[in-house]
Amino acid sequence: MLFMHSKLDLVVGHLNAAAGPMVRPADLALALREGTVAHVVAGQKTRIVRGLLHSVFTEIDPALILSCAREASADWRHANQLYAESLADGMPRVKAWERLVADRT
Repeated sequence: MLFMHSKLDLVVGHLNAAAGPMVRPADLALALREGTVAHVVAGQKTRIVRGLLHSVFTEIDPALILSCAREASADWRHANQLYAESLADGMPRVKAWERLVADRT
């Protein structure tokens, strides 16, 4: 039986559901803290892992993303930088995330 120990584990489990175990909780935490996937390295799977991390905004509820950011010792501003990077990478806009950020500015 699989038990999730943190919100980061929960989100990573969802991101990995279709692709198998590629993204690690540490990868998501790093991306949220730094506001970029640029420093996430996963060998030959780096491009796939970075793409999966960019998909977090389209796959996961914004409140859960913020909980993950707090768990990773990140703030919403860095998470939003990651969101902006995901848009530049071709991911679709997520109105719910944008509303959450607008409420904080």
